[in-house]
Amino acid sequence: MLTGIDHIIIGVNDLEKATQTFEQNLGLLASGGGRHPFGGTANRIIVIGDTYLELISVEEVAEAQQSMLDRLAKGEGYLNFVLGSDDIEADSQAIRARGVSVNGPNAGALNSAEGRSRGWQRTDVERPDLAQHYPFLIQHDSTGEERRFRLAGWQHPPTHPLGALKVLSTTLVVENLEEATRRFQRIYGLEPSIQFGGEHEGWDALLVSFPLVRGNNASGQSFELAMPLPTNIDPANPQGHLPEVGSLAAYLQRYGESLCRITLAVADLPAAMHYLDAHGVIYTMQEQPHPLVWIHPTQTCGAAIVLTTQAEA
Repeated sequence: MLTGIDHIIIGVNDLEKATQTFEQNLGLLASGGGRHPFGGTANRIIVIGDTYLELISVEEVAEAQQSMLDRLAKGEGYLNFVLGSDDIEADSQAIRARGVSVNGPNAGALNSAEGRSRGWQRTDVERPDLAQHYPFLIQHDSTGEERRFRLAGWQHPPTHPLGALKVLSTTLVVENLEEATRRFQRIYGLEPSIQFGGEHEGWDALLVSFPLVRGNNASGQSFELAMPLPTNIDPANPQGHLPEVGSLAAYLQRYGESLCRITLAVADLPAAMHYLDAHGVIYTMQEQPHPLVWIHPTQTCGAAIVLTTQAEA
């Protein structure tokens, strides 16, 4: 069964520089990572609750996936997100039974600088690319606190100065919301919400949400599909950034159907804003109908991040 958002993949050009940006400017501390034996990549891990952000860079161009090289050629930012599974064989079979082509489960591993390794099983939808619009499924070789311990570099995950507690949601931009809703429902076997407008979050989008529920228990997480609403702003304008008018359409035009933002719950939004102010981070604050902060993607290696509190989410 799908258990929640396992991790979010952010492609960067310089892994050390990106790690410093997230740690020093954003108050999100990396505590694990290493090199993948295949694929020519290395990563750093930022554990937030039961989910983690994966900063990933290409170390060996000759071994890297072309889709990742193509995405990074357009700029740093989101490559994809990943859904956790507690029975990846069954989940893979269920997706196949709905007439969807999948690849896997296949074994994967990561080797740390200290000589430790951790592994997982992974199933890809349609093609085994990191940079694409369909989240893949993953089942780690550990669960619960042991999984978090290994992800954090075989240590307890640190407390983040920003106050980040949990990844609440991920959002993919799509061209046709009704068609994409049917397609993602068929692939993942999840029930969508009714459509809702993005005005309460200050952006020109029409959305649906797919809550991630395990049995009778909700994970408190969801992934969303967002379609740009028509505006008078030229969507080809490269200067706009979420949530500015026309920026979602510009993102879709540049990157295609793909992950465009994540939303984090923080313990104290004013305290998080104070941290960002102290470190010169640019963001957009929205007061009504509920407070939230959009961190400017130029401050986050191209990855738009929204902050809110758990109670407001």
